[in-house]
Amino acid sequence: MNKMKAWIIAGRFFAAPWIAVNTLLGVKLAGFDLNAWILSFSIIFSLLLSSHYINAWRDYVKGIDSVKDGSSAKPYTSASQVIPRGWLSVTEAKISAVVFLLIAVMLFIFYAPKKPDTIMLFALAVFIAVTYTDLFKPKGLGEIALFLGHGVSTTTLSYSILTSVDITGISAGVLMGLFAGLGYTIDQWQDVETDFTKRIRNYAQIISQTSMSISTFYYFAITAVVTIHLAMVFIGFLPQYTVKAVLLLPLFHFTGVMLEYRFEKGILLALLGMWLYPLLMI
Repeated sequence: MNKMKAWIIAGRFFAAPWIAVNTLLGVKLAGFDLNAWILSFSIIFSLLLSSHYINAWRDYVKGIDSVKDGSSAKPYTSASQVIPRGWLSVTEAKISAVVFLLIAVMLFIFYAPKKPDTIMLFALAVFIAVTYTDLFKPKGLGEIALFLGHGVSTTTLSYSILTSVDITGISAGVLMGLFAGLGYTIDQWQDVETDFTKRIRNYAQIISQTSMSISTFYYFAITAVVTIHLAMVFIGFLPQYTVKAVLLLPLFHFTGVMLEYRFEKGILLALLGMWLYPLLMI
């Protein structure tokens, strides 16, 4: 494989659209500013790329990613196979992780406002990026890491760059975090039957042991997230115009059907819904 292509796959650059809309939501709720959005996106996406290269490196070293009996390639990425197949070296992954981490830190130091809330959220984002693979993932806490990383450390951090964090910024981060956690569980569902999930206990494995179908879980989870969103609007935590996002309910219902009968297309639809929801909120 072409080295540059392998490097892009290992970094999971396909996640850029989700970071773009999640940071855009935070900036929009705080009073839109283009420069603030570009800055927040650049910081968070750099941290995410660093986390992905750390994940590729550490999972290979620990034997979790391998050509056989390892984490399976997903419909949207084969990042787990890049280092095991020799398309990218461990050293190259380490260097990439450090470079992107330094980029994020430098961007924050030179351009982000130095307020207590912004500093705390950035520190949380760095912590999640660096410790996800060796702390959260082995303990079956991947959903917590995604909740804090893709939600609070993304949407709420971008909100804090423009204004002080309040209940609106926190609510938006919580909502995006719930979507991210749901996406992680579905992602891990693909590995439940492999030796990989027998070594690492996670929420997807626990649910599968109850004989609950993936569609039942998805319907329950997505209904809970949308209900929480409506409650936040009703109470006044989020603006009323964000309710437009519930127009995606037919898509979510179809996604549940596809997850049950054509899983690979279903998970792509789930990812599409995760991208469109904050976009319609905006």
